[in-house]
Amino acid sequence: MKKFLPLLALPLLVLLVSIFMLPGQDTAGGSSTQSAGRAQTPAAEPVSNRLAQFTSLWSNAGSPGTEATNPFDQLWTRLISPADQNGAGDDTQDQLRKLMQEQPYYLKRIISLYQKEQSPQIREIIRNLLSGIRSPEVFTLSRQLASSAESEQRIMGLIMLRDLNIYPQEELQLIRLSLNNEQQAAVILQALAALKPPAVPDAPASRIDAKTTKDIISKLQSLTQNADPAVRSQSVLQLAQWDKNDSSLNYFSAALNDPVASVRQTAIFALAQSGTNADAVKQLLNGVINNAGENIAIKTSAKQVLEAMSVKQLSTLEVAEQRKTQA
Repeated sequence: MKKFLPLLALPLLVLLVSIFMLPGQDTAGGSSTQSAGRAQTPAAEPVSNRLAQFTSLWSNAGSPGTEATNPFDQLWTRLISPADQNGAGDDTQDQLRKLMQEQPYYLKRIISLYQKEQSPQIREIIRNLLSGIRSPEVFTLSRQLASSAESEQRIMGLIMLRDLNIYPQEELQLIRLSLNNEQQAAVILQALAALKPPAVPDAPASRIDAKTTKDIISKLQSLTQNADPAVRSQSVLQLAQWDKNDSSLNYFSAALNDPVASVRQTAIFALAQSGTNADAVKQLLNGVINNAGENIAIKTSAKQVLEAMSVKQLSTLEVAEQRKTQA
């Protein structure tokens, strides 16, 4: 029995050696296996990187298009790229507008971008983009801009108001404030362009009360005497739309004698669109035609308007006569 004891101890010795060698892998084979294991197992990512990824995911939570290929980002990059300015810019704008209308998140995002953007070119692109979207968010932005202390911002706000027409009464109030308080001709011109003609009687949502109409007419009359000829021209045009009585006859007459030819030219066509008595209009136009100091172009315009009025008046008389005959 004693001679078999060394044979029994040999397996135990092998087992012990293998146990002690496993953790360290001191053999060449073990070393290569460990190296391969290290090559296949990626290094642990730093905690700061994982935190940054988590923060990014959190900030984008709930926003559409957080994947790498965001359609909004692609369209926006294409729109502001110089190459697209001579290409399919309108198509790109239409796609962006559709995307913003379908997903308001993008609309809020572009409005936020406008408020932070410093480049006039980019701001102009955004304004054109928003001009095709009639929404409360766009109206809120236009109201903020129209009330800004900076004239360029006020101009942009008035341009946006001109294109919106979703809250007629509020828009009119903002435009009136601009006309009453503004001193800069460039801003006044945009306010006049945004001022829409009075609504027809069967549109109660846009109906304007008599007092407001009277106040606007009074302001337009005063603006026909503004120092800037462009303001005088636009005021005369608007006055023809708002005053359908004879109360502005003197202002039309003064515009026909304005020292600037463009104002006189505008006054001729404005007078034809006004509600001023036809006989009074003809008298004023004949005065232009017979004015020896007037240029040929303006005289020709006066003759054309006078002829058009005569044809219209004759047609009205014929219709009236036909009605009498049929009766």
